[in-house]
Amino acid sequence: MIGYRPGNSPLHRAHPYTPLAIAVTLLCLAFAAGTPAQIGLLTLASLLFAVVGAAPRYVLRPALVLALPTWVLLLILHGLLGDAPHRAIGPILFSEPGLARALVLGGRITAILFAFLTVLATVSPARLVEAMTERGVPFARIYLLVSTLTLVPRMRARAAQILEAQQCRGLRLGGSPVARVRALGPLVLPLVLGALVEVDEQVLALDTRGVSSGRVRTAMDPPPDSAAQWALRWVCLVIVMAAWGSRLLVLLQPLGVRALEL
Repeated sequence: MIGYRPGNSPLHRAHPYTPLAIAVTLLCLAFAAGTPAQIGLLTLASLLFAVVGAAPRYVLRPALVLALPTWVLLLILHGLLGDAPHRAIGPILFSEPGLARALVLGGRITAILFAFLTVLATVSPARLVEAMTERGVPFARIYLLVSTLTLVPRMRARAAQILEAQQCRGLRLGGSPVARVRALGPLVLPLVLGALVEVDEQVLALDTRGVSSGRVRTAMDPPPDSAAQWALRWVCLVIVMAAWGSRLLVLLQPLGVRALEL
């Protein structure tokens, strides 16, 4: 299940900004990496990130399920239909540059999924709200971010309640494919209408509490931060800048060679 899972790992105890900073760093490094070996190391780092958060069992399955269709599509488009030269792997001929491209793109997506699903599993939305409130972030931005993070668990719980209610009313989910498609109507329509009603209720509740007044809010129980975590977040920033700096140098090197030739 995608969403927050209570625990006592170092990521659960850390300031919410620290896991977010590490995940964003892995995201930026994934786009800066350009070889299968580099992407493989980043994927291992993302998996280690999940292990530190004691969240592999909550991360591996959804990440692989989400990444599998992309992997299949990339292997077909780049691996099978790519340019020469080709290499035989078993009975199938794969394009060598296309297969490398597929490994880079697929590994990039997998590493990003590992990193951010780990953040979803280890960062408490309540602690994130308190941390952002303490730093003076406008409540509208806080509400937008936290609502996005908790969207999947809330929709999943509501869908389970609607399914149980409709089955009590005699809804049958089995049978032919046509019957299953027809059964989606009694499930999807209440789910969408319930989500709209919830949004309306939340807007009224927030307006009643003076959220739209624009006044600075006070964090009641801000999560503790430390100098070590501050230093770690700055190190993440330095790593990203160094990685992208070296990437830009590699990209600009052919231009410098051509300028010297001219």
